[in-house]
Amino acid sequence: MKKTGLLTGLLLAFAFNCTAQQRLNKSGMTYLVGPKPNNIVYNDSVFRGSNEFKHLFFRTGNSQLIGYYEKHQANKIAAQVCGFAGALGILIGINQLSGSDKGLGWALIGGGFAASVTGGYFTMTSQKHLLMAVTLFNKQYNHSSAGIGVGRQSAGLVYNF
Repeated sequence: MKKTGLLTGLLLAFAFNCTAQQRLNKSGMTYLVGPKPNNIVYNDSVFRGSNEFKHLFFRTGNSQLIGYYEKHQANKIAAQVCGFAGALGILIGINQLSGSDKGLGWALIGGGFAASVTGGYFTMTSQKHLLMAVTLFNKQYNHSSAGIGVGRQSAGLVYNF
């Protein structure tokens, strides 16, 4: 009984320190990490996929941001190719195991597994590059300013965010 109470207490202490949702950056861009599709929240709008990301990053004209975006795209495509090749290798290898050439079957299964793991690595690398682009964007373009504008007949406060 004491062990159950201690285990319950430890689980509750751990649960109080966990969060279920990712916090959104109210004044900047937030990358929502997920397997598919990638999402960026910026100015109360959700941007999904490469076409929307392209417009978001290319309008800045910043070569470093564009480079991170292009690395993200290249790694994402490499991940998809490796994942498909790995799945295909595993399926053909399993088919070969039921035939006469078991050595080739095991080789294809091993190669397919290695290709799938490589695809997972490329996926994580592509997500890292997109997160780096979002961080750089927030660092360089997330500045708010306030100023007073005076015209001939009026005066006003201008807030750029």
